[in-house]
Amino acid sequence: MRTGKIIAETFDLSIGYHTRNRVNMVMEHLSLEARQGELVALIGRNGTGKSTLLRTLVGLQPELGGRVRLQGVDLHAIGSSQLPRIVSFTSTEPVAVRNIRVHDVVALGRFPFTNWIGSLAPDDEEAVNEALGATGLITLANRSIDNISDGERQRTLIARSLAQDTALLVMDEPTAFLDLPSRYSIVSLLRQLTREQGKCVIYSTHDLDTAINEADRIWLMTGEGIAEGAPEDLILKGIVARAFESPQLSFSSNTGTFSFIRKQQTGIALEGKGLAVRMTERALNRCGYTRDPQASLKVTVSESHEGTEWIVLRNTGTEHYRSLYDLVSSLADEPVQ
Repeated sequence: MRTGKIIAETFDLSIGYHTRNRVNMVMEHLSLEARQGELVALIGRNGTGKSTLLRTLVGLQPELGGRVRLQGVDLHAIGSSQLPRIVSFTSTEPVAVRNIRVHDVVALGRFPFTNWIGSLAPDDEEAVNEALGATGLITLANRSIDNISDGERQRTLIARSLAQDTALLVMDEPTAFLDLPSRYSIVSLLRQLTREQGKCVIYSTHDLDTAINEADRIWLMTGEGIAEGAPEDLILKGIVARAFESPQLSFSSNTGTFSFIRKQQTGIALEGKGLAVRMTERALNRCGYTRDPQASLKVTVSESHEGTEWIVLRNTGTEHYRSLYDLVSSLADEPVQ
């Protein structure tokens, strides 16, 4: 793991917001850091204050105590014209502008570098085109922002941040509204930016799988504060499990994945080998069955040139099925043992 210079850090930071005459403290005593070349994933349950923390980091929301430093300089000492050259911010809030091309939205990211009328120099156009290409938006560049999907709008906002070309990119739910391949594509892109360009990327997400698999550092917000470290550190310490487990959900430290806790109905013997058996066990577990070699109810998975067949041996006789859907449907009314 490379150790780059510290890009963002907090010292005894308190975050929250003011409503009328009241101060609403969300979290306090936060001392965190993110380094050059790191992908930092901010995770936690809804309402823990992820967006509040990110907005405080970039100066969009005042801190209630403590300090934020970006590239070694106190946030309050960075001028308003210099800050956009240090950090870019992307949120999931709806795009406020209408009837504007995707290209022009991305070009807004060049505002710290353009003249007072916003004219793009050749270097600016190159940065915009590179951002469009990196996010897969070249073919949509001349489309109106009103005529693209939610996911494409999100990619447009990410491209705008890329065009801004800052050392620190802060993103609030950048994979929201995206389908599974697009989510992985965006996280892969963010990781690529850290590896190839030395960017520091801090992003919040509810997609725990990609965070655990791809992030260099996790900031995990809980009711007690923030735990930080490599994903594997937090798994080994049981912090991830404690933060997200519930009566309906279990976290496996062996696989780093979550699964539902289901009431077991009855044991079932399962014979066979290969992927078909693993998928069969998965389907049976989802329907409330547990694998038991001694059970009287038995399923044999048989594969031949004609395809896969499931043979069920009951006390009443033998039945044959050609799909897992038909198999589990036939077991739905099996009496509980």
